[in-house]
Amino acid sequence: MPILLRRLARDQSGTDLATRRTSTGVVLAVTAIVALSACSSGSNTGTPAKVDGSSASSGYNGDVLPAPVALTDAAKSAVFHDSTGATATLGSMQHGRLMLLYFGYTHCPDVCPTTMADLGQALRQVPLKVRQRTQVVFVTSDPHRDTPPVMKAWLANFDVGLPVSFVGLTASLAQIDRVAVSVGVPLSPPVTEANGSVSVEHGAQTLAFIAGKAKLVWLAGTTVASYAHDIATLAADGNLS
Repeated sequence: MPILLRRLARDQSGTDLATRRTSTGVVLAVTAIVALSACSSGSNTGTPAKVDGSSASSGYNGDVLPAPVALTDAAKSAVFHDSTGATATLGSMQHGRLMLLYFGYTHCPDVCPTTMADLGQALRQVPLKVRQRTQVVFVTSDPHRDTPPVMKAWLANFDVGLPVSFVGLTASLAQIDRVAVSVGVPLSPPVTEANGSVSVEHGAQTLAFIAGKAKLVWLAGTTVASYAHDIATLAADGNLS
């Protein structure tokens, strides 16, 4: 059964906005629709996320997917430029680690920095061995503006003191979209409005990958305590600690 994850944002008129993207039988439609001219820090507090299914008995606070999302061979081998200026692949960064994968952009006024900050705080609460084996990967949905130096400076706000720095990835928008689609994350190209502002529509979920598969997803608004609990549990279940 496909899973539907939904989050609603609102435009300036207050109209509910949502988007859906289907990939390999999985529908992940958690969306953060953020117009720089319209969103404020509280603009993504619409209808709570809903999941087809329950993770109440799973031992996790996040949402357990009915069928794990697997990194395809193409997604594993796609070459990105990372925030240090080197080349990288999801396959190499995920190998032997818990990889927390998020698609967003550095000019996002609310959900992206909040998610990165919360992940950073959560990682400071888990055992050192878990921190050393956990990699946060931020894939930009705005590659024109999110150059490696821009992402490096932005991510440095969130990983202070952690043994594994957060990594930002960029490539052509077409490649980013292909990888996002392959893991069921909805993206839309950045749009320049008539007044010069930029709107970027992107999924607001974080996927947790171990050994090339993600069985757990967190929605925007997940608490630091929930992230910390689930990261430690995932690491133990995946024999990473």
